[in-house]
Amino acid sequence: MTGMSAKLAGINIVLVIGLAAVYSYGQRSEIMANWAKRRCEPGIVASAGLYQPSDDKRSTAEFTQENFQFCQGKLAAQALDVAAAPVKFLQEQQKNVVNTITSNVSAVQGIGATIAKIFNDMMESVKKRFAGTYVEISNSFALLWNMMGKIMASMTAVFLSLIGVLVTFTTMIQVAMYVIAIIVGILIALMVIFAAFLSPVSWLVFAGISLIGIILGAVVGVVASNGFCIGGETPIEMKDGSIKRLDSVVVGDELAEGFGTVTATMEFLVPEKDKQPLISIHGVTMSRTHLVQHEDKAIQAGNHPNGIYATSRKTLYNLNTTSRKIPVRSLLGQLVLWDWEEIPEDDEVQMQKWKKWAFAALNPKLNYTDQNPENIEAAFHGSLLVEKDGQLVPISLIVPGNVIRCSTGYTTVCGTVKLLAEKGTPIYDGMTEGAWFMDKGGRWISPKFKGEQTILQEDLIMYHLFTEAGNFQLQDCFVRDFSEVGLDVLPQSYDFVCGR
Repeated sequence: MTGMSAKLAGINIVLVIGLAAVYSYGQRSEIMANWAKRRCEPGIVASAGLYQPSDDKRSTAEFTQENFQFCQGKLAAQALDVAAAPVKFLQEQQKNVVNTITSNVSAVQGIGATIAKIFNDMMESVKKRFAGTYVEISNSFALLWNMMGKIMASMTAVFLSLIGVLVTFTTMIQVAMYVIAIIVGILIALMVIFAAFLSPVSWLVFAGISLIGIILGAVVGVVASNGFCIGGETPIEMKDGSIKRLDSVVVGDELAEGFGTVTATMEFLVPEKDKQPLISIHGVTMSRTHLVQHEDKAIQAGNHPNGIYATSRKTLYNLNTTSRKIPVRSLLGQLVLWDWEEIPEDDEVQMQKWKKWAFAALNPKLNYTDQNPENIEAAFHGSLLVEKDGQLVPISLIVPGNVIRCSTGYTTVCGTVKLLAEKGTPIYDGMTEGAWFMDKGGRWISPKFKGEQTILQEDLIMYHLFTEAGNFQLQDCFVRDFSEVGLDVLPQSYDFVCGR
């Protein structure tokens, strides 16, 4: 009797799995037509291989795995707001308290100024009638005004001390978040290993494991978000001695003596879920990982001895320059920041290290070859097409926040780049040699192996993008974004950049 029950149970399981597969395949056309909307449904995540387009060159396992990773990130983004709510609340409270104190100090200053004006008016009248006693009264008022100044100084000191306490309290919370993130990261690694051994199990179990990983991954997402950018209001020193806001600088602008020319401008839209406190150094606001010149070496802004926390921004900016450095006018004089590329083009040793490192990061299963983008900035002709909302749009019209097609489905554009390609630059199918594209064998290599070479006959503004996925589809192929290796991987290169 027991053997019969076991057989019946086994038959039931097989029938359930079979019916689920038949149902999924029957819905295949409808699901593929609405892949962007339905790809993250629990049943579809586990059986994604059934809906792989016939022209997709990836294996079924790779397609299913990349779809799972995409959906994990998507749900992580949705869960992020909930996970970050306490920190955001504290930041808002901090901002409200600081604004209240500032308003009160300003009010007291206004009252003091009003009293001084009234008293001066009275003195003019008294002076006319009591010229003899005017000097003594004026001296008394001077002592009174000096005492009021000391009171105002004391109030300012209390105001700054209160800000320091609030910043310290916020920092303690961030440290706690880092500790939690490390613990959760270990749990996620165990979950991935566990899921690999359970791949033959029914899609319900697989979807349950995926859901746990996505929820836990949200906490890591709060800590892992990084940026390498600067506030748009930052004053940039120009060659003619003038000051220009960073968000007004354009390609071709000449910077202060010794800092060269602007070769690229970048604008980043910081998602609400990724907003992090920035760092202010002598009044210049930037991300914690941005490189700053300090005592003849480059250090991250978060490690600068004079760095203090500043509020996050919705939009951030950056530049590329011929000197790889940006001259900034701080409250205490010139502050030198590094540009996006960071490594000078004439530093062949460091550039060779970067090329090998980037090739290994993009092609982990291949030996290093010289099929690597040249040491020039990656850029694309503005007329090349990107798929956005089911339509083909020139890359020059893409803006931060747009959703475009990538190798794993769709990705969000988090930054745009404008670059100057000089006359005489070699171009291959509208791409410079500095770009990376995926060939038919799945390798990321230079466009010089893709098409016919043409030479620019005049200077030309070209374009590039930053995406959350680290790549996007351009015309008939996939290309890497401007970070080359992906924004989440890029900080790993700082060991040899900061060690120069």
